[in-house]
Amino acid sequence: MSKHLEDKNLIARWMDDRLSNEEKEQLKESGELDALKTVIDDIDTWKVKPFDLEAGLAKLKEENKTVVPLKKSNKNWLRIAASVAILLSCSLLWYFTSTSSTTIATKIAESKTVELPTGSLVELDAASSITYDKDDWEDSRMLTLTGQAFFNVTSGAPFVVQTPTAQVSVLGTQFNISTQEEEFSVYCYEGKIEVSYKNNSEIITKGQSVFIVNGKLKKDKHQYLSPEWMNGLSTYDRTPLKTVIADVKRYYNVDVNLPQKYDTLQFTGTIAHKDLQQTLNTIFTTMEIKYELQEGNTVIFE
Repeated sequence: MSKHLEDKNLIARWMDDRLSNEEKEQLKESGELDALKTVIDDIDTWKVKPFDLEAGLAKLKEENKTVVPLKKSNKNWLRIAASVAILLSCSLLWYFTSTSSTTIATKIAESKTVELPTGSLVELDAASSITYDKDDWEDSRMLTLTGQAFFNVTSGAPFVVQTPTAQVSVLGTQFNISTQEEEFSVYCYEGKIEVSYKNNSEIITKGQSVFIVNGKLKKDKHQYLSPEWMNGLSTYDRTPLKTVIADVKRYYNVDVNLPQKYDTLQFTGTIAHKDLQQTLNTIFTTMEIKYELQEGNTVIFE
């Protein structure tokens, strides 16, 4: 390349079409313009091998093991980052420790009496739990229930119990809710209750109960003064055997794998939850089902 082209930077200016007419004539007369065009045409035919990005990154990570020390000027940024991290941590800690959500649960064979902020009482059955917001309780008396519980509700704002199956709304009353396995029932002992399930609702009063049968709410009557489970008893009337066994597991630490052939059987009777062997005899012996209680509280069937 001539010294003239380098000094004047004619190549770059020619490619950008910034040469004057006089310079174009000089470049043409010099013969170097044809050479430049040949080079440009040749460049257009060049092909670059496609680059494998993932392989390149993997190789870079493998080879790049050099630790670059931080410059002193980065110390301020480190202080800022540390301050932000501490601030975020404190904010998260405050949020999770200041939440007013309260959960109370019982274990197998355990029952518990819970007094809510406004004086309402909850008798929580074995293997059950309630969750409520203690700070917002006076304005919104709402809680969630899993398992079984008896409620003695003081008058005041509406009292709502949300279960995995249905919702129960009251003003001031005594009632029992059982939501076990696929069974759901509500017994009213005093006052008035509204039970909502899907798009249906039923209002029951003292001496009435409601169940979910075949996907619908069904009202019935009862003569109980209080839930029998609070006295250590469970009464069943044509109740699926698997539901009865689910109750037994809540009162005893026992392993019962009911054979599928017994799924359609129903049990009627009263069980006193005092002794495991007696409970099993009451259920299986009366139904002529042969079983054996092995060491470790495991029930096997013949």
